[in-house]
Amino acid sequence: MQGGHSNKSTFFDTIHDVRMTATLNLKVSTSERINQYAYSGRISKGSAHSPHVDVSIYRDTTANDKEVLVKAVRRKMAGHEDKYRLLRRNPQADNNLLNGELSIRKEVAVLKSCRHPHIVQLLEVIDDPNHDRVFLVLEYLAGGEIQWRNENENLPILTVEQSKRIFRDAILGLQYLHHHGIIHRDIKPANLVWSSDQSTVKIIDYGISHCNEEHSKRTVSTSRYREKISKPNPTLFTNAELTKQRGTGYFMAPEVAWTPPDNSLSSPSIDTLSSTMHADAFQIPVKRPAITKAIDVWSLGVTLYCLLFGKFPFQIPSDGNDNHYHTKYMLFREICTQDWNVPDTMGSDCLPTGGRAVKNLENVIALLDSMLRKDPGSRISIGCVKCHPWVLNDLPNPRAWLYLTSPSPPNQNNWAKQVGQKVLTLLPSMYNSLWASCK
Repeated sequence: MQGGHSNKSTFFDTIHDVRMTATLNLKVSTSERINQYAYSGRISKGSAHSPHVDVSIYRDTTANDKEVLVKAVRRKMAGHEDKYRLLRRNPQADNNLLNGELSIRKEVAVLKSCRHPHIVQLLEVIDDPNHDRVFLVLEYLAGGEIQWRNENENLPILTVEQSKRIFRDAILGLQYLHHHGIIHRDIKPANLVWSSDQSTVKIIDYGISHCNEEHSKRTVSTSRYREKISKPNPTLFTNAELTKQRGTGYFMAPEVAWTPPDNSLSSPSIDTLSSTMHADAFQIPVKRPAITKAIDVWSLGVTLYCLLFGKFPFQIPSDGNDNHYHTKYMLFREICTQDWNVPDTMGSDCLPTGGRAVKNLENVIALLDSMLRKDPGSRISIGCVKCHPWVLNDLPNPRAWLYLTSPSPPNQNNWAKQVGQKVLTLLPSMYNSLWASCK
């Protein structure tokens, strides 16, 4: 949504109930068909991180052959030892199997609790206890994931305006998640996907997401938008799981990538690092900072940087050592201790950035600076990202956009109204007043 809607309720009430199906019709369920869904083609079959997850396109024969995405996840079942005899020789495979099922349970819990046009829609869950797979049926986003760089030259392929459009849609989806106590934990371009007509970007992949109802801002008065939406099962989301290093390395916030500054056991030797180490611009805190919604803001900031510049803000120093643990350590060290640079131009249209030395608080570099702060306590919130001048400056009606896309219902929306009024009435020097509204 770029301009605004005339009716706030229509922005949120766009998704039907999730069907929960406990029976897999074995008479019609083969490799070519799952209940009423007919196989159309495979997108991916397992990976090193998710070896028991298959993703395919199917056609819903009860809905004019509409294409849907089916995610099939294998689970471990009692009494099926013959199917898992190899696991006795491979404990890690057993762990992957259990983790895969836990991941899918989390994804179901999160998506059943969400109704938003910038969050992928879960249509049905087929969970037959007599079958060794759980099937998630989701809307198929045929536009594909966001493509953001020329792979050969690491150059941006999107204009600044295209990047801003994608960024706005991601803001709306992420603000909705945060409003309801959900941390995505893996925001990146690959998890931002276009609708078939490329009019809308939606956030996908909630397998490592975390939900904490205590951090939700939802109130009784929001029920008119969520009266049929279930709350996630809190037993699926533990604090211990939240502290694990989950996500995609380049997009991890410093508090996720954190290792103790004197952790000699897990760090490469100083001799190994001496040729590639930089002087630390930032010190690693002795204690890991709390993992909060701020990690998503950091990841979204990295994503925006990628869209604008066609490369990552933090790179693995090249030293000829391709050992996985070494490169992982080096990347995490860069994220935690080094600053990021600004190229002279941004976007495929090569607009000048002005660099970081120019203190223009209303431009995109200032926005990136507020999103990519090492200290999560000083990092900007997603609500304040949304009201930054760069995000709003070319909208036809910023006040309406802020108001209509707020996850709070109208009687809880005084903040958005006030900020929107300022956007309409203040001069270009409105930055400080807007920021004061966000504090």
